[in-house]
Amino acid sequence: MYAVILAGGKGKRFWPASKGKKPKQFLKINGDKSMLSITFSRLTAVLPEEKIFLITVEDQLELIKEELPEIPSENIFTEPAGRNTAPALAIAALLVKKRGGDEPFLVCPADHLIENTDNFYDSVKEAAKLAGKNDFMVTFGIKPKYPATGYGYIQAGGEPDTETGNVYYRVERFHEKPDRKLALKFIKTGGYYWNSGIFMWRPSVYLRSWSRFMQSGNDALMRIDQSIGKEEMQEVVREEYPRLPSTSVDYGILEKADNVVVIPVELGWNDVGSWDALYDIFSSDSSGNVKIGKSKLVDSKNCLFYNPEGFTAAVEVEDIIVISDGANILVCKKGKSERVREIVEFAEKEGLNKLL
Repeated sequence: MYAVILAGGKGKRFWPASKGKKPKQFLKINGDKSMLSITFSRLTAVLPEEKIFLITVEDQLELIKEELPEIPSENIFTEPAGRNTAPALAIAALLVKKRGGDEPFLVCPADHLIENTDNFYDSVKEAAKLAGKNDFMVTFGIKPKYPATGYGYIQAGGEPDTETGNVYYRVERFHEKPDRKLALKFIKTGGYYWNSGIFMWRPSVYLRSWSRFMQSGNDALMRIDQSIGKEEMQEVVREEYPRLPSTSVDYGILEKADNVVVIPVELGWNDVGSWDALYDIFSSDSSGNVKIGKSKLVDSKNCLFYNPEGFTAAVEVEDIIVISDGANILVCKKGKSERVREIVEFAEKEGLNKLL
């Protein structure tokens, strides 16, 4: 088995702490290690370092080397242009195929937190067995604890199978992030799981799906494949990679494939996708406030204050999020932090580079 860490994201919804010079996966959210380092350490508990690949973008390469000096340089692939997750995983499949033949590989985002690592390792072993014996694309479905509107959902279909001794289902359908009414319906109906973004499959299985659903990128991918391990690889990648179709693995492949299965898991998982997710990670005080940094709160309830290097004071406020990185401040209504990316997109459009 191999593993691939996807570590090229910008973390727009985590502004202002997450910026181009130090995106979300490099932040020390819940301790003295970055989320990327935590993810890498989680994987090295079950895999040697040489069997872990990392996909990133060129402007994050030096950060990666500083954060993970132990990862072999030949295991890091830098995208010359961001093309989303479907092309990144096609490259990952080629790299694993070159190194390990058709061994299954695990796909993990760099910036997710997992509390129950024992369950994670058990689920990884189960997925490896399924992917190793079958032409399955295995997804990890998180058993929902509440009607979340910030996650996509996986709808399981048919009767459960227990080939490996653990339950898995064929995937009936993927659902985009629902509104609260639909999320409540999913929970009441049952058979719906949060889409964790963690996957397992063999290189040949993924590449066949790529060939079928991403036909416009077949020629470019073939030329990259032929260059792997050769002197001209970097030049070929720089020329051909931008020609690959830009789409997510969910939309471009998984939603269209008929060989996708889901393993229901309970991992203590959080994708830390927005500031609202951070509220769920930390313990709140008796008034429902989460405080990172020194603070004095007067009659304030159910808020998140993130100011690790400074002091925060609040008087009679409720259900708000206040984030400070020293130079910039974000204030938003609790439950609406998904929209922070609109601030970043505005700054990009207006050329406000100091904010980015």
